Amino acid sequence: MLDRKVVESIIGKGFADKLDETIFYLGELQVTRRRMVEELGCANFMAAARLGKVLKKLDINTIAKLHRTNPYDIARVRSIGEASMFVAMCILDAGKYDVEKWWGWKETNNVKFSSFKSNAIARAKRRTQAVA
Repeated sequence: MLDRKVVESIIGKGFADKLDETIFYLGELQVTRRRMVEELGCANFMAAARLGKVLKKLDINTIAKLHRTNPYDIARVRSIGEASMFVAMCILDAGKYDVEKWWGWKETNNVKFSSFKSNAIARAKRRTQAVA
């Protein structure tokens, strides 16, 4: 990725500052826009911000804890969609965890995300466990 000085001289200081702005924290991992692009390989900053709020609410503060969390617990939250789950998958991948193994949690999640989200919401409604 381009160096901060290059970005600042060509596009401007405001954009360079925005690029190095923290989106969310995952424990001691500080995730900035630049870090998302360089290390995580994704650039949906709004989805990352939503995911950060949800992870904080669910008290998930390390990548290892994210890996131990059932994807249903994250997907059933109202603001979580495909893009936020993709960011979670990118975080796990950057942490050297097997994303496919995480997604197939206890061999129950062998579906695509649209069905997965629909099932998560239906299960949460039946159990009245939806996280607002």
